[in-house]
Amino acid sequence: MRYFLMSKDIFKNAEVGMYGKVLFAILSKYANAHGECFPSRKTIAKCGHFSVSTYNKYIVKLLQNNFVKKSNKWRENGSQTSNLFSIKRNESRCFPVPSDIFSKGLSSPALCVYMALCMFKDEENYCRVSQHTISDLCQMSLSYVVRAVKELRKAGLLETASQTQLYNNGNYILLYKLCDGKKFRNVIRRRLDSKTIKNRHTVLQRTAIYAIEKRLNRDYLLKITPMQNTHPPYAKYTPPELYLI
Repeated sequence: MRYFLMSKDIFKNAEVGMYGKVLFAILSKYANAHGECFPSRKTIAKCGHFSVSTYNKYIVKLLQNNFVKKSNKWRENGSQTSNLFSIKRNESRCFPVPSDIFSKGLSSPALCVYMALCMFKDEENYCRVSQHTISDLCQMSLSYVVRAVKELRKAGLLETASQTQLYNNGNYILLYKLCDGKKFRNVIRRRLDSKTIKNRHTVLQRTAIYAIEKRLNRDYLLKITPMQNTHPPYAKYTPPELYLI
């Protein structure tokens, strides 16, 4: 599995917003060893599941806070192409995030919460962090955090367990375990497998042909009058497969 480095400093910045953090993560994913990348606006918006207008709004905030530098690129005919982005990050203050997280079809809040959990995980992919901390880091409400956790659970990327605290009046805190979602991906591949679809169609066709042949071999079908064949609702024993014949 491939990983990209995500900066911890951007989660402590309260001006870039949740979409700014997701946008910075997408640029970090496409960045090379020198921290440079040039994805198009549509590619970034599709990867983060937000609109192009949202990209235009939050890329300005990243530029104003000096997390990203942008330089224009031009084609030979004089038209403008994708911009060149240079990311500022200190590798000593970065944490790894799986690169395929953007291909799971997750919403922007779920992506931001997943990356925040990656920042606190240990060697066994466990992390103990409160929902209030996640809310402050991702700059979203607690209700959005709860929805994002449910979405990650449904995608097979997160497992949770309640733990009761001995202090703080016995309130519980969730224990999170990050998963790679292999079971979820296998289900998708099995559903979209062309061979499986062809085999299912073949089985259905054979079943339908067998049912028609079985009904055609019955004696009462030979007694159907032309009136019954013309008007299927009046045919008491005519199978539906024969109406179009």
